Order: sequence, then structure tokens, then C-alpha cells
Amino acid sequence: MKVSLRVGFRRDDPVSPLDGVLRECREMGYDGIELMLNTNYPFGSTGRRGGRGPWSSESVTPELRERLRESALRHGVEIATLSADWAWGYAQFNPRLSQWERGVELLRADVDLAADLGAKAMLIHVGESQGTWEEVKRIVARTVEEGARRAVRIGFEAGIFARTGLGGLESLIKLVDELDTPWFGVYEHCYWPRGDLQPHEEIRMVGHRMVALHSSQLNVQVDYQRMFEALKEVGYDWYWVFEVGWEQAQQSIQGWRHLIGKYG
Repeated sequence: MKVSLRVGFRRDDPVSPLDGVLRECREMGYDGIELMLNTNYPFGSTGRRGGRGPWSSESVTPELRERLRESALRHGVEIATLSADWAWGYAQFNPRLSQWERGVELLRADVDLAADLGAKAMLIHVGESQGTWEEVKRIVARTVEEGARRAVRIGFEAGIFARTGLGGLESLIKLVDELDTPWFGVYEHCYWPRGDLQPHEEIRMVGHRMVALHSSQLNVQVDYQRMFEALKEVGYDWYWVFEVGWEQAQQSIQGWRHLIGKYG
């Protein structure tokens, strides 16, 4: 199993918005990154024009995409996954799923960016927008259509689906099964102990539908032996993606090395 870190662009890097990030991830021992696209992170609102940087896929030019690929190759760190986290902000202004026509265009643009950067999977969600089953199904299906065209697997984050008001993990699994395509599944992120199920229980429930795996900061309340056993049972052996702050990045990979050596 490989390990990656969820990161965003950095402003003012002289090489590319990811060059310094990739170099430092390599120094810490990460195999890859998850590129998070977000309207807020990591840029502050400084100066007259603000400082948000190229958070949108539509703002990432072909020339910049080439520079990002060159940085990844130079540092030997894979851009493995992409996360469409701007959806939180979009949902604040578009609280109904019926308002996601433009959102789908942005998601499909994210798929194209992911493919251009060599990513194999992408995390999606719709923030707290709510609506009907057919509406969320249509949003996902149109995104997955582009994923199939560009060979990028789409995963809806497990812990966020419930915010649609259409049910929790069981409902997301139902959606995956209804669409019935190898290009769509569950992006697993267990919120134990905040949630009801422990990681090994969620993993077994998701089973073969798992696209990728998020992990928060390592927690003594998690039974990692059972978690690794469940991952082996469902056949998942790709990336363990840490969703932690930069200040926890070094500690997280050190802890992961201990776990993989003991249970992996």
C-alpha cells in the first residue's frame, strides 16, 4: 500500500504551484498527493485582487498542467487523486441540487484536470445541497460519464453523502449499485468515533465499491489491526490518503509506517 497527503496549491512558487509541496512530500517519504481544489485553501485574501490562486480546474492552463506534471516527475511523487472541495462553497450559494448545472460543468472540468495530471481517482461531493434522489443521481452520472471517458474513477465521499438528506452510507451504496459502473464508487472516510461505525465495519460494508481511502489524524480509538484486516478482505491495496494539516504531515507518515509494518 502507498501513502499520500491531501494538499493544495501554493502561491508564488517560482517553478509551479505544487513544486515545493511535492519536494517536501518526497522528503517526508510520501508516495503521492491528493490535489485539493478549494476556494479558500491555502491562499489568504491579501492585496486588492485577493490571493486565492488557481483553485479552479478551468484556471489551470495547458502550460501550467505541463509544469505540474514536470514537478511530479522530477520529485518522484505521484499526483494520485484529486478532491473537488470547492463544492462546500458552491453549495452555500446553491443549496438545492436542482441548481447544480454549473456545478456539474466544474466537476467534469476537474475530471479532465485529474486525467491530465495522471490521477487515477477523484473525490466528489455536493456539500450540503439537498434535493431528490434523481437529481443527485443525474449529477453523479454526468460526472462519472466524463470519468469513464478519461479513465478516472469517481468516488463520492462516504461521510458527506448524508448531508444531501437522502440517507447515509447505505444510501450511497445503493446509488453506486444503481449506476452499476466500474468508474463510480465510495471514497471511504470513516468519522469514528464521531460516527456510528468503526473503520473496519464501514470498509466491510463498502466492500469492492471502494475507490480510495481517506484517513484523519491517527487515533488511539481506532482498531487498526481490524482495519487492515478489513482492507485485505475487500481487496484494497492502493493509497492511504491522509487528510491532515501540514503540521501533522510528518507525524502522520511516521505513524503510518509503524502501522504498515505491524499490520500491513
